[in-house]
Amino acid sequence: MAALNQDTRLIMTILFCGCLSGANVFFYSKYGIDFPYTKLAHGVLFGLVTVGAIMIMKAIGDLFLNDRIELFLLDRKIEAYWARMSRDEQQKKKLLEASKQFQTDYNTSPQFGFQNQNNEVSADFLAKLQ
Repeated sequence: MAALNQDTRLIMTILFCGCLSGANVFFYSKYGIDFPYTKLAHGVLFGLVTVGAIMIMKAIGDLFLNDRIELFLLDRKIEAYWARMSRDEQQKKKLLEASKQFQTDYNTSPQFGFQNQNNEVSADFLAKLQ
């Protein structure tokens, strides 16, 4: 299960290519102008260097970084899930303690006279708490 959706990946790729292209413009303007080529040759060389740098960095990113980023995001989602489950359990415990304090059954519904099968809090119980 991927932690990043396709739109996010596309935006990250576009930003990545823009960043590398900008860096390539900077370094080519600093060091590439000294090459004794024509304007057309400079244009082709700059294009090849830009595309090559993007492909190499993308390959390196795919090999090393993408898996780590995906695992980090998935671990974060898993931790958030268990934290939410822990909070839910604490709320259930608090409700059970409150039901014992008010001597009411936390699962009964007075209108129908049966217990909730889904372990839900009845409306009567919540009304008594208020």
